[in-house]
Order: sequence, then structure tokens, then C-alpha cells
Amino acid sequence: RPLFGRWGRGLGLVEPVLGKESPVNVPNGAIGLVFYLLQGLLGTWRSRLAQVTLVGTSVASALASLWLGGVLLFGLGDLCLVCLSTYGLNLALLGLNLRRERRRKT
Repeated sequence: RPLFGRWGRGLGLVEPVLGKESPVNVPNGAIGLVFYLLQGLLGTWRSRLAQVTLVGTSVASALASLWLGGVLLFGLGDLCLVCLSTYGLNLALLGLNLRRERRRKT
């Protein structure tokens, strides 16, 4: 069994609900890859839909980061510099997307 067990797939939330073999129980890294691709691609667009998607996915990634940070610290009793850096990057992207949204409205 991998070091992080079920926490490394589906944020540790999919397996208890849909099962280990569920097609949506994908590795967290795959979720992150899609998120960062969306951020990079949609960040160059000026449409309202792109902005809403950027903010929405940033909020979701910030919540996931808080969840996984809690699991890491309190559930696994561990600190991972790469993980913490990723969580910080996600929070920074949220801040940038919210700032961009505020500028768009003014």
C-alpha cells in the first residue's frame, strides 16, 4: 500500500463514498494537473466564463489544500515541504484570481 494510502487519490474522500475502483478516484496529482492547466490556459482569456472558472477552481483548490494540509498534519502527523509549497501556491492563485475579478468589476 502506498505511503499515503487512500489520501493520495480522490483527496481521500472518493473511496469511502464511491469505492476504491471508482473511475473518479483519480490520483491527487491528476486533479492538480488539470487545475494548473486550466489556470494557465484560462488566465490568458478575458471572458466572463473564464474568470468565473478561474475563481471557482481556485476556491476549490484552496479548500482542497486546507483539507489535505489538515490530513497531513493531524491525520498523518507529517510535514511535507513540497505539499506545503503547493498549498501556498494554490492560495496565491486564489488571491490573484480574486484581485483580477475585483479589477474587472471596477
